Amino acid sequence: MFRNAKGMKTTSETPQRHAGSEGRSRARERTRPPRRRHLLLKTLLTVIVLAALAGGAGAAYLFHTGAEGGPVTVTIPAGSGLSGIADVLARQRVVPHALAFVIRARLDGRGSRFKAGTYTLRVNEPYSKLASALVAGVAARTIRITIPEGYTLAQTATLLHARIPGFSAARYLDLTQRHPVTVDVAGYKRGDSLQGLLFPATYEVFPTVTPLRFITLQIAAFKANLAEVPMRRATKANLTPYDVVTIASLIEREARAANDRARIAAVVWNRLRLGMKLQIDATVLYALGRHKDELTYHDLTVRSPYNTYLHFGLPPTPIDNPGLAALTAAANPVHATYLYYVGRADGTGPLYFSSTYAQFLKDGQRAAQ
Repeated sequence: MFRNAKGMKTTSETPQRHAGSEGRSRARERTRPPRRRHLLLKTLLTVIVLAALAGGAGAAYLFHTGAEGGPVTVTIPAGSGLSGIADVLARQRVVPHALAFVIRARLDGRGSRFKAGTYTLRVNEPYSKLASALVAGVAARTIRITIPEGYTLAQTATLLHARIPGFSAARYLDLTQRHPVTVDVAGYKRGDSLQGLLFPATYEVFPTVTPLRFITLQIAAFKANLAEVPMRRATKANLTPYDVVTIASLIEREARAANDRARIAAVVWNRLRLGMKLQIDATVLYALGRHKDELTYHDLTVRSPYNTYLHFGLPPTPIDNPGLAALTAAANPVHATYLYYVGRADGTGPLYFSSTYAQFLKDGQRAAQ
């Protein structure tokens, strides 16, 4: 025994080595007939197809064997080649022969123009109709979702999960609360909740939209709308854009009529200027995490940075996602000395605004009637 030039062990018993080679040769020879038969079959079918194209009766046999059947839903995956498309169609019995379909599509030059998508076709679909549909493609179905003004992140997540198949509410909340994506808004502290920065609007999205993609759309809409809000007065009052958003979120929860918005903004601005606690019920409800028609004295003592009955200034973040009208009012309150407002506890009826505590008490009695 010795080593050849490559260091492989080699034996001088050449007859045994040749015998092994001959065995492998015979094995290869035994595998050739099936391959040859397959190639022969493909060639024969190609000849048949070409002959069929020359004679109408053959084409009818290969591409439309019998009456059209019922509708079938066929999905052509993105990136599918012509052969892959043909296999899908054959499995769904849209075409009787995948290879025949491939050859004809190549011959008429449309095979490279077929588009991915989900189609409603029929069993035994005529070739001309089928090819035209695959070239035209299908319009991607979209979903229109309206997020109401004043919705919180949790409400939005629930809505999106209900309307978009497979949408993860948990992932949406993770990217907006626990690990929020980066947003550049003056006054906003990186890492804080995105509450207030995800604009409520009507969005038209594909069913495959991800939570990150939807959040990106909401942030873009928020920035576009915030850019329309006149900020000169707010800037002069030392309020950042993020402060304005926070005030707007309070307005969304408290206002009962359109003309309430700028009046509530005046109350907030005046109280901030005078160093008074805001004492806004909506912030207490947000701290409690549930809705109540009427707050109790015990509710007003809830230990939370959002409780504006206990803490001075604005809450640490907005309490919902305000719309454009609330944002505009928050940055441009009416010119008034209002410090108070009151309305019926059940949320019905108007709000009464006043500049003195004495008038506030009278308004409270009037609202209770």
